[in-house]
Amino acid sequence: MEKIVVLCFAVMLRCCHALDNGLARTPPMGWLSWQRYRCNLDCKNQPTECVSENLYMAMADRMASDGYRDAGYVYINIDDCWPAKERDANGSLVADPDRFPSGMKALADYVHAKGLKLGIYSDMGYKTCGGYPGSKFYIEQDAQTFAAWGIDSLKLDGCNSAIDDFPIGYPIMGAELNKTGRPILYSCSWPAYFTGQKLIPQYKDIAKNCNLWRNYIDIDDSFDTVTKIIQWFAQDQGNFTGVAGPGNWNDPDMDQNVEFWRRQIMPVGSYAIALVNYGTAGGPTRMEVTLSNFGLDSPNGYNVTDAFDGTSVGVLKPEDNFVVYVKPSGVFFAVGIKL
Repeated sequence: MEKIVVLCFAVMLRCCHALDNGLARTPPMGWLSWQRYRCNLDCKNQPTECVSENLYMAMADRMASDGYRDAGYVYINIDDCWPAKERDANGSLVADPDRFPSGMKALADYVHAKGLKLGIYSDMGYKTCGGYPGSKFYIEQDAQTFAAWGIDSLKLDGCNSAIDDFPIGYPIMGAELNKTGRPILYSCSWPAYFTGQKLIPQYKDIAKNCNLWRNYIDIDDSFDTVTKIIQWFAQDQGNFTGVAGPGNWNDPDMDQNVEFWRRQIMPVGSYAIALVNYGTAGGPTRMEVTLSNFGLDSPNGYNVTDAFDGTSVGVLKPEDNFVVYVKPSGVFFAVGIKL
């Protein structure tokens, strides 16, 4: 009996430390309601602004008709405050009946009919950050519920829970999502709560168990928060870039309020490069740069293309000069394919 128990425990540990759901082979893109709509529940006075099925259906309509879907923005993500305040008699999560009268399955069907995917929100703790039922002690049941509804993505927050539980709870949810048999993208807020307490997360473990992970502060509708996040990422505390894909982000050089960034992409030896202008006044800054400024050193050079509009910058060798104009609070972004 002792050997059987030990074996079962080992199998449980193994199943909970490998997500491998075939998703997020490229960075997932879409829309999340939190920044703009938060927990607005006033559907009587603000019917188009409140967290309801009407909001997500309207957003699905716009993403399909305005070209976002065709550009790869396919996830419509619900955030906090969507459920009823209590679970049903069977312990299952229930969408608020007044704001989601058709139910989550019908909403998922509507979104899917637009060629899009529906994401949902839950929490590691007893309650979500907004005070709604969390997934603590209901992980398996909630995963099955999300799959039955046709959910395509889960954002799992970490309010009202001890961070000591995260290395256990987050992998378990990933394993339970896998067990449903439905491909559900898994977004973890796991490291954000560690960095909020000045702790270094174990990113290798996080990368084994999550498709993507929240590292730092909320982004707001201001360039100040964007720059804070960019600058924090540049510090790379804990080497999180080392587990984030085929390459990593670097900050190899400066020019006053302009930063140079690069990331390795495919094919091998090629890079995405960016010039970020943190200035907020005046017109575009004229920048005369070389690929060597970004640490690119292939003697055969690179075929460089503006990633925003697809225009060719040209075939450049590491020491060839080229000029770009970067607007205040703006970015020049290009792709250099190694020759």
